Amino acid sequence: MANLPHELLGDVCREILNVVPCDRIDLALPIGDGDTLKVTTLYPAETDPAIWELPREGSCCAEVLRKWKAELLPTLGSEFHFAEEEVLYRQGIRDAAFLPLRQGGDPYGVLILGASEPQCLEGRGIRLLERVSGVVTLAFLNASRGPASVPAPPGPAMDRSDEGIQNAYRQLLGFIEESNRIWAEDEGGEACRLFLKQVSEQTHYRRAILTLCDTEGRDRQWFFSGMSDEQIDAFHTHQVRPADREALLAASPRRGRSYLVRPGADGERLGLPPRTAGGDEAGPVLVIPLQGEGNRLVGLLILDDPAGDLEPAAEMLMPIELFAGQMARAIEKKRLDRAVKKAESGLRRAQEQLMQSEKMSAIGQLISGVTHELNNPLSGIIGYAQMLQNSDVGSKEKRDLGKIYSEAIRCQKIVQNLLGFARRHAPEKSLASLNQVIESVLELRSYQLQVDDVEVERRYDPDLPETMLDVHQLQQVVLNVVNNAHQAMMEIMTRSRRLTVATEISAGRVRARITDTGPGIPKNRLARIFDSFFTTKTAGKGTGLGLSLSRAIMDDHQGTIEAESQLGEGTTFLIELPLVAERRAEPPQPARTDSGGAARQPLELLVVDDEEILVELLCDFLRSVGHRVDQARNGRDALRLATERDYDLVLSDLKMPGLDGQGFYDRLCRKKPAMSGRFIFSTGDLANPKVQTFFQRTGVPYLSKPFRLEAVLEIVDQISARLRAA
Repeated sequence: MANLPHELLGDVCREILNVVPCDRIDLALPIGDGDTLKVTTLYPAETDPAIWELPREGSCCAEVLRKWKAELLPTLGSEFHFAEEEVLYRQGIRDAAFLPLRQGGDPYGVLILGASEPQCLEGRGIRLLERVSGVVTLAFLNASRGPASVPAPPGPAMDRSDEGIQNAYRQLLGFIEESNRIWAEDEGGEACRLFLKQVSEQTHYRRAILTLCDTEGRDRQWFFSGMSDEQIDAFHTHQVRPADREALLAASPRRGRSYLVRPGADGERLGLPPRTAGGDEAGPVLVIPLQGEGNRLVGLLILDDPAGDLEPAAEMLMPIELFAGQMARAIEKKRLDRAVKKAESGLRRAQEQLMQSEKMSAIGQLISGVTHELNNPLSGIIGYAQMLQNSDVGSKEKRDLGKIYSEAIRCQKIVQNLLGFARRHAPEKSLASLNQVIESVLELRSYQLQVDDVEVERRYDPDLPETMLDVHQLQQVVLNVVNNAHQAMMEIMTRSRRLTVATEISAGRVRARITDTGPGIPKNRLARIFDSFFTTKTAGKGTGLGLSLSRAIMDDHQGTIEAESQLGEGTTFLIELPLVAERRAEPPQPARTDSGGAARQPLELLVVDDEEILVELLCDFLRSVGHRVDQARNGRDALRLATERDYDLVLSDLKMPGLDGQGFYDRLCRKKPAMSGRFIFSTGDLANPKVQTFFQRTGVPYLSKPFRLEAVLEIVDQISARLRAA
């Protein structure tokens, strides 16, 4: 029993097995003149532990002591390169790790870990043991004083007490256990507080400060332990700048990886107070850098006011330095986790926005198709209502026809606005009125605002000048503001809902104020409402992009959009545009004829449309004013008629099944080039880029569906006058 290892030695072996599970632990120490190494088996513990010697030259232990770095032999038996390999192989070891042990700055020996299976010793655990080799050495040295078979190394006797070694060992165990809790903690601030709590419990320092640094090495966050509010305030008031602190550390003596910063000539101690309240002479401050990957500075641990005057030895600091290193990596991991979560959140928002964009694109195509189809019957309703009003009917019937006509015109505006919003438009600025832009949006939203009891108050400046703007983009800006105001007012149940829209000219700029009576926006959120993806709405009710895109549109117009809000009173959006005149001259307009009083020369006309009601309407109306009219229901029939006969004018729909209007025009003009100036097209899809390109290429006049009969007559008379003048 006398040869059994010291109890502390057994504790060390058990903790090594917790870090790196293995089947065998040996300790190799130099003996004699150092040319020979004695290897003692520490685990498994036996009554008569195995002891064997090997020459230092050609051994793996010698390489480890020379390089001061651990060596791994994961596949013993394939080929022997070192003297230890064959012995370990005969003992059943197939994977071995050799770790250097140090006593202060001098080599002590080599710890040999062995496993019966190849490639099973975990690398992270090996690196952890390598970092705390100083504490392991102290434990072995302390055990060697007892009745153990581990020989003491040559050299001076240890001047550290058993209690000091055991304290360092207990610190190591406590720090390892707490590291697991810190790594598992999701909240960064709580992890830092756990770290300081463990440091305070396991060390003899009464005051501790953890400083976290940003990627540039600047202090950005602090955590304190054992300090009063007054002391914390004094620390912030007198703390040293990072650059000066770095120079101070470089000039301070090192203990292991740490620094002992002594008071300056003026008593400066990195902003820390005197050691005791009684004003005793202040001692040095211990500063431990928290270094992450690539030795990047993550933070600093500052310790002050030790329980005794003993300055720590390098070996005693190894547990807390290891703990600080683990904390640095935990901080980096949490920062990386936050960055990953932020990136994932951004990707999710982008994906949701993409899905929303695709959904809106599909809805836009649906709206475009529906509105285009509505234009044809609306043209018939408007046209026949006009014809009946001009016929011999009673006054009551005329009033009723006027109501039909008025409501049809209202439907026309709604359809045109829907079609404009459903299409995507390249930015194209033209001279336009901000009043009309706002009114088109209010007309589009009028029904829903009325249903939700939202009163709309218009305060337009009737003399508001026109300015250069993209109508469709400004409609989008106003629509975003109106929709936000509408949704905000739906949260109000205790007072009336009112949307006030006012326009004016001020300091050479066109201005619109849109005010709601909603709940208002808090000041801390008001400054962020124009940020991308920021929204004050509940989940599923907004993407946070509307106002961001609105500001981008206003920037493109050299204008501004701002918000003012008062909680409980509502929000006002202020839209301003510069007053810009049109940059190009207005093209000359054809002379307008007085269709009501002048004699009209009969023309030979061809009306082409696949909608029966429009063909009948145009034929009846044009015949009623004296023209001779033929009709065709598709492009092929129209091409045949126009080839066989000569027509003064052709009124054709642009979109037809089979041969459409463009195809009809191109084919006829190849056969009869003179007909290129005798076409009038009608279309309900002017926002289509292909349609716009066709009209720009040909210069052919057109009517936008739904059209009024006077517009048809006006354009026919204009072309007739031009043909007569030619």
